[in-house]
Amino acid sequence: MLINELRDINFIIFPNWSNLEIAIAEDLITVLRTLFTHPARQDITLLIDTQSLSDELQDNANSLLFETVLKLSLEEVVCEDLNVGLTGQLSIQEWSVIKSFINFRIPINNEDGCIIQQPEIAQIPICDLSEICQQTVYEAAQLESWQRWGDYFADSELPENAIPYYSKYLSSCPYQIDYYLKLSNIFYKTGQMQATIETLQNGISHCPQAEELYFWLIIRLKQSQKYLEARNFAQEVTDKFPENYIFKMLSHLMLPVIYHTPDEIDTYRAWFQHGLEKLIQTINSPGEEKKALTGIRNHTNFFLAYQGKNDVLLQQQYGQLVHQIMAANYPQWIRDRPISCISNNQRIKIGYLSYFLCGWSGTVLFLNWLKYADNQNFEIYSYHIGHQVDPATQLFQSCSTKFYHLPNNLEQVCQQVIDDNLDVLIFPELGMDATTLCIAGLRLAPIQCMAWGQPVTSGLPTIDYFLSSELMEPVNGQDHYTEKLVRLPGVGISYPAIKVDSIRRNRLFFGLREDAVVYISSQAGYKYLPQHDYIYAEIARQVPNSQFMFLRSGISQERLKRVFAAVGLDSLNYCVFSPVLPRDDYFDLLSLADIYLDTFDWAGGNTTLDAIACHLPIVTCPGEFMRGRHSYGFLQAMGVTETIADDASQYIKIAVRLAVDIDWRSSIREALKLSINVLFDNPTPTQNLEAFIKQAIANQ
Repeated sequence: MLINELRDINFIIFPNWSNLEIAIAEDLITVLRTLFTHPARQDITLLIDTQSLSDELQDNANSLLFETVLKLSLEEVVCEDLNVGLTGQLSIQEWSVIKSFINFRIPINNEDGCIIQQPEIAQIPICDLSEICQQTVYEAAQLESWQRWGDYFADSELPENAIPYYSKYLSSCPYQIDYYLKLSNIFYKTGQMQATIETLQNGISHCPQAEELYFWLIIRLKQSQKYLEARNFAQEVTDKFPENYIFKMLSHLMLPVIYHTPDEIDTYRAWFQHGLEKLIQTINSPGEEKKALTGIRNHTNFFLAYQGKNDVLLQQQYGQLVHQIMAANYPQWIRDRPISCISNNQRIKIGYLSYFLCGWSGTVLFLNWLKYADNQNFEIYSYHIGHQVDPATQLFQSCSTKFYHLPNNLEQVCQQVIDDNLDVLIFPELGMDATTLCIAGLRLAPIQCMAWGQPVTSGLPTIDYFLSSELMEPVNGQDHYTEKLVRLPGVGISYPAIKVDSIRRNRLFFGLREDAVVYISSQAGYKYLPQHDYIYAEIARQVPNSQFMFLRSGISQERLKRVFAAVGLDSLNYCVFSPVLPRDDYFDLLSLADIYLDTFDWAGGNTTLDAIACHLPIVTCPGEFMRGRHSYGFLQAMGVTETIADDASQYIKIAVRLAVDIDWRSSIREALKLSINVLFDNPTPTQNLEAFIKQAIANQ
């Protein structure tokens, strides 16, 4: 019995096949006569259990069913609208799925008593034939089926099939908050943003006190780039629910993902600054610090850093606020802590705490800090507080003396860190996850550091050091941090070796011309600022046979259309956009491309290393802040500096020369190939980190 043969309402009977066929036939006639006349028979399936029968007996059962239906047809009772079928032999998994859609078991005279006493069968609700045609039974069963079918398809490869079921359910039960959220999420997953917003608005009209509907409407408005509407609505919601600090944070600190003009950046930054000052004034009121905890546990300033400005003062204000709130709620976890390894003459205990101890770019950067640790002098404690567990998580675990997976429990995480009596606690990133930032706002270890998984100062008074790179920091780097800047030698890290397999795809597979000069840029959309868009159009003007591949759909297509038109070109003739690709396809694409274009103000990190692993020439221009100097640092470490530009004009010239001077391009590829070992699986950066840690402990 296939899942697609089921309908809105599904009944099942369990005949005792050891009885005489004539007795079973009588039961079938009784049940079928009732169902064939049911007013909603077009929505009904009757299953006849035959799971225990051999192939031969399955044929006998099928013949019996055919003969029974034929007999009823002679009585003119049969209606083709009803669906009737044998279950056949099912696997445990198949039966588990089908059973979840069965609404009722119909008792019959010749029933298999052993089967119906099994716990999983006994849980199926019973519906006597005398009750089957009752309207209330039908309506209740139909509502339940709409829920089940909606949930089934929502988790399938065809989530859009859940839409009619959730919609029908909500039309009958318009006060079910969870189902507005489920339906809106399906619309969002399938790219129907307007329907997503309308569903949430409909839910709010029926459930005006459902705060979660308001929250998701704000978020979806923002994601649809209706920033002003989202901001204004967040302010309205804050007035409606004045005790909800999640809404306060959104109304005061929400920022766009994508900017259309440079002026927009200045406008939203001013709003953010004003909102932060207002929020600080509000929370300084008596008793507000306790209530504000929920707010800071659901907010980060992630998008602030992508405006291309110096964020140290704003981050410091917010960091002080987070520390103030955490200290008020957890005063037991803010006192100074002594170094244990000195007094006990033990190995130094280093902890790594992150929501992303998994295959996430901002933490994989630092995996070799654990892998190459000196186990004679250091113990490694890892605290994974996120949900995702994957092969990278297993690598972090294998490199740890002790590994904890503690999702969704801030207090448990903090207590475990305290109990482990660490000497140094390192946060690979701060600013991506709100809970991690809150934990970092406490004093859980004598020395607390952050690395550059999110390369922006935390602003927290409880973070002592920012672990950075000598080659990536500008001369005035300390001005960008509240933490003490540590310039680890070289790039400060060693990346796990990248295995690049032979190419399987061709350019046509990715929508690229075989004869084009292919530039690739593989950053998230928020890394592209509008003041730099013209660079792509100018390169295209000078390299007529060029194509630009933007991964993750990347830069705003509307903005590109505008800047290409300004030089008399159509962006559609030059720009190709791709979603995130499977790993093998991604590296095939890198291997097929000619030139990698780094982004301004926020350079590639992992993406640049991926390109280097494919010996792809990197065009980069170091920015004002460390976050715009990753590629610069990598190339400096390798000694391949010819494609580093001093400004945008030189950047364009280098990109054009790489396109037209094939010999030069080949020489850059060869230079990258020869010096690649500097960046990959090198234990020296870990030794440099450990030397710093020993010195920091000695200075305590």
